[in-house]
Amino acid sequence: MKKIVILCLAAMMLVGVLTACGSNTAATPNTGTKGKVVVNIEGTVTAVNENEVTLDSGKIVVISSETVFAGDLDTNNAVSEKIVVGNFIQGYTEDDPDAEKVSASKIYCNSAVQTGGKLVINFEGTVASVEDGCITLEDGQKIQISDETVFSIASGVVENVILSEGYAIQGYAEEDAPASRVHIIAY
Repeated sequence: MKKIVILCLAAMMLVGVLTACGSNTAATPNTGTKGKVVVNIEGTVTAVNENEVTLDSGKIVVISSETVFAGDLDTNNAVSEKIVVGNFIQGYTEDDPDAEKVSASKIYCNSAVQTGGKLVINFEGTVASVEDGCITLEDGQKIQISDETVFSIASGVVENVILSEGYAIQGYAEEDAPASRVHIIAY
């Protein structure tokens, strides 16, 4: 009798586990409960044109007022809505994720690429001076900065940066425009 009771309990537990697993579908995006989110958009940003973001794969991601910038489930860190060239983004679209152009439903990650990743850069050097919205590197190169310039370190985007002589930086700036990204390598 004891063996029959144990076998019945084991069978009920197995049915419970299978039922619970079957109700958690991979096609459902994050609903705010703990667990894994569905990511079907990701890549390094190579261009930003108004509300369209181009990734290194060539995919265009449309950001709209309906796009939710969702925090990380484990840390609840907020995700910046300011997407710039060189950032790595991950998100979810309800469109066909294999399409060349998709609308983002959610953005889960929007950060500077960490060491070893792909960071789009076109300037690099050691800061010689910072004056009136212009960084001068030791090689004489001048980089304009503005309120729109995003500053980052290895751990991500930082606010209220005060650059000083001797900082090693790299970043991206369009010709005759302020830098969109300044990444501080060493300070």
